[in-house]
Amino acid sequence: MAVSGGPVQDVFEEATCSICLEYFKDPVIIPECGHNFCRACLTQYWGKSEGEGSCPECRETVQPRNLIPNRSLANVAEKAKMLHGDFYGRKRVEGKERVCEKHQEPLKLFCKDDESPICLVCERSKEHKGHEAVPLEEASQEYMNQICRCLGHLRKEREKIVAFKMDTQEESQHLLNRMEAEVEKTVAEFRRLHQFLEEQEKRLLSQMEEVEKEIAKKRQEHLARLCWELSSLDSLILEMEKKLQEPASEFLQDIGSFLQRSQAMENLEDPPVAFPPALKWKIWDFCDINPFLEGVMKQFRDSLGSAFQLQQENVTLDPDTAHPRLILSEDHKRVRFGDEDQDLSNNCERFDKHPYVLGSEGFTGGRHFWEVVVGGEVGWAVGVARKSVKRKGQITFGPEEGIWGLGKWAGEYKASSHPAMTLSKEPERIRVTLNCEGGRVSFYDADRAALLYTFSAAPFSGETLLPLFWVPRKAHLTLSD
Repeated sequence: MAVSGGPVQDVFEEATCSICLEYFKDPVIIPECGHNFCRACLTQYWGKSEGEGSCPECRETVQPRNLIPNRSLANVAEKAKMLHGDFYGRKRVEGKERVCEKHQEPLKLFCKDDESPICLVCERSKEHKGHEAVPLEEASQEYMNQICRCLGHLRKEREKIVAFKMDTQEESQHLLNRMEAEVEKTVAEFRRLHQFLEEQEKRLLSQMEEVEKEIAKKRQEHLARLCWELSSLDSLILEMEKKLQEPASEFLQDIGSFLQRSQAMENLEDPPVAFPPALKWKIWDFCDINPFLEGVMKQFRDSLGSAFQLQQENVTLDPDTAHPRLILSEDHKRVRFGDEDQDLSNNCERFDKHPYVLGSEGFTGGRHFWEVVVGGEVGWAVGVARKSVKRKGQITFGPEEGIWGLGKWAGEYKASSHPAMTLSKEPERIRVTLNCEGGRVSFYDADRAALLYTFSAAPFSGETLLPLFWVPRKAHLTLSD
């Protein structure tokens, strides 16, 4: 199958299967590595194995079931086969120029209508009357140029697919690693929670056990004394009943001492309180524990439920907080920097030094997010701020002022006062996520789901948090629905 000409040779080699060394027949592409082979050649190469195989060219492990038909390459192979067979492969037979089978004349022309080589006699025949015929070399070069262009396109497509494949593998592995780390952190936190609850359970049950022992001891001591006094009274009553049955001469014997002893029993002190108030208060304290635990469990369940739910918020802008230069749309979803100050009341909520505006909605718990279209603006900043944030005079854009934000100014991206960061692509939309219980504020490129920056362990202190926006000169921001 050897042919002359460097580029032409490359075209024919690209259309050739590396297993059978013939032009592709029913070519398929291996997704894992991008190499192409005849389907029958691969089937014969792998044999009857239904498991994993290896690419005959690069030896990469592949899945036979994942083969994809390559119809574009099949078309290229067909055209290459036609050109090679018609113009070169059959042009010379044992050193002789190929001739027309019908007229035995050299094939000098190519009929564009029938897409086949013809001789000069064919060109004058009725069969090809009115057809466009061109010299064989001219037609060959034309088709070769078409195949080369098609081949170049296919090679570019292959490079794009390989690049997409590598990006997919890298991104998926990064996401899997991130998810695995989060799973490990979650398991560790729940283990700590289990351990804490077990320790508290042991401590509480130990205290209850001590109170139980104290109650049992007091009960035993009190019952023992009461039994003794009851036994003494029973004996005295029996003795007095017998005394009353005696004759007068015997009845009066030692009557004085008998009465004295009987009266002494009448004046016995009341037994002490078996269970003092201090002990009873311990029991009442324990009685309050279960309702308390039920309340804690309900609060924990509610907090855990809200922590799992990331709520998208329909944020609107609060006109009472907007700097006088900021112009809000009627629906309070867009804001731009105006040419001059507006005639607005200088209320205590309004910013007067910096072009800030706050959102109308405040958050004290749960997880929330909203998105802001920033486009290609020269400057902007978004984030959250405490409701008590300073409104008048100079303000520092940072956590020390009660602001957690990310923005772009002077051509650099910064998170509050942190050093400038480098982004691979300029974001069009920013997603702001707020985790009140977790004390986290995160910023993402919303279109690529790429994390830009996170503030962790933020001291919110249970205060109401509001969305914050900074709109400098010649800039405007839009809140996504």
